[in-house]
Amino acid sequence: MKVINFNNHEFKINNDGVLFWLEKKIAIVSDLHLEKGSSFASSGQFVPPFDSEETLNKLINFLKIHEVKIIILLGDTFHDRGALNRMSSKVKSIFDSLVENYEIIFVLGNHENKMKSAFIKFYERYIVDDIHFLHEAVLEKKYQISGHFHPVASLKINSKQITEKCLIHSENHIIMPAFGEFTGGLNINNPVFKPFLNRNYYIYFLTKKSVYKFASHDIKT
Repeated sequence: MKVINFNNHEFKINNDGVLFWLEKKIAIVSDLHLEKGSSFASSGQFVPPFDSEETLNKLINFLKIHEVKIIILLGDTFHDRGALNRMSSKVKSIFDSLVENYEIIFVLGNHENKMKSAFIKFYERYIVDDIHFLHEAVLEKKYQISGHFHPVASLKINSKQITEKCLIHSENHIIMPAFGEFTGGLNINNPVFKPFLNRNYYIYFLTKKSVYKFASHDIKT
């Protein structure tokens, strides 16, 4: 895990894309897109039906070794409004155990705009100690932790081009990688990121085994 100092608070990011606020015992993840596989299958596109289980198990593995009280889900937790109804009994059991054992903050994502649930309350924005948690970054002079864009980076390392998910850290923004198994990515060179990046920003490059920190001026794409 790598340390990130943000608004005078210490966070840590692991290689799966869990951001941990140790002081508050808060785990933060974004864009799980649960039941994306079954959504594709319903439209005739076959993909392995294990994405939700694998995504939730990654989170469970983190929770087993860290003392967490609150989980903030930064939107697009569900791929569409029918996701809960399509969950297998096994996946539903895992999901229900998380809801029962942790305080979970569901931030509203664009994939959930029309979703209704009797037991899930969605927040447009959730604030802890002047840090704003929301799905998509906005142009405000406030400290924000968001998701939505699924940032990835393609870097030249030892003469090889490697593409992986990444976290972006600028002065006022942390933009989280997608946590879901079946999620694509938007390259950090895309103009959509530019409004949220100061001259000197960092990326945290997530590989299967580790996290690597790069300053913007050291990034070779």
